[in-house]
Amino acid sequence: MKKVRLVALLVIMTMVVTLFAGCGSGSKKAAYPSKSIEFVVPFSAGGGSDIMARMLVKVITDKKLSSQPFVVNNKPGGSGSIGYAYTAEKKGDPYFIASVSSSFYTAPILGQSPVTYKDFTPICGLAMDTLVLVVKEDSKYKSVKEIIADAKANPKTLSVGGTSGTSDDAVMYHAMQARTGTEMKYVPFNSGGEVMTAVLGGHVDMAWVNPGEALSQLEAKKARALAVASKDRLTGLPDVPTLKEEGIDLVLAQFRGVVAPKDIPEDALKYLEDVFKKVAESDEWKKDYLKKNMVEGRYLNSKEFGQALVDTTKMYEEFLSKIKK
Repeated sequence: MKKVRLVALLVIMTMVVTLFAGCGSGSKKAAYPSKSIEFVVPFSAGGGSDIMARMLVKVITDKKLSSQPFVVNNKPGGSGSIGYAYTAEKKGDPYFIASVSSSFYTAPILGQSPVTYKDFTPICGLAMDTLVLVVKEDSKYKSVKEIIADAKANPKTLSVGGTSGTSDDAVMYHAMQARTGTEMKYVPFNSGGEVMTAVLGGHVDMAWVNPGEALSQLEAKKARALAVASKDRLTGLPDVPTLKEEGIDLVLAQFRGVVAPKDIPEDALKYLEDVFKKVAESDEWKKDYLKKNMVEGRYLNSKEFGQALVDTTKMYEEFLSKIKK
């Protein structure tokens, strides 16, 4: 009888020890990341945001910078607001990140997005991406001056393609009209890729796009660049004048970067920040993204990019207020 009781006691003690051991292992926090990370691009494939995100993922994958994969998810619509709202609602979840482009700043200012930079955790700033005005190769327009002259002679007849109504494309469209006293028609598309298709198909007379979005068409001599919105001429387009050289005092470039939902864990923020810093320092990024797409590299860590989000928002507020006058 004593032997039976002893065995029963040992069984109970074993169960108790196992239970506590299980509780201990279950309460232990898994190291980040323990699963794939969704990289939200709030626009269709083929645009500047998509090009950047996919190059980031490629470098991360090729150089094995992360123990878990980064997976791009295009969520276009609402001038980027759908993708940004989708990311912001994942508050505290570090398995969602999103690319930052001009609509991230302008849509809230124009009342076209339910979220602002305050609803996100800044991860890093990566690059300054300017704009180039392109036409079809056989277009009758050979210079910006010719476009301005025709637009003044024929108000509201020339069409200009671009992405969402809150993108830098649209901002530049309105700013150029304000500076030159012209009226044209703006035709928005879901991505830079769609914009270039419209230009080549003759559906719009011209378009504002990021250099990388037009690169293949420019190289294939299917499209022609008339001007760039950068302060100086682009190294990759040395024969293309700046708007300032064409007599239009306009300079604009969007600050691209990466954000996550608000209140993500500190260890996850540090991990993401480190991964993207390694990407920004890699030769692959500098050669295959920055140089190839004529983009200026500008890496900022989380704290620095957080301040840049505030400053850039203020810049767009001032820019847009001047356009409205």
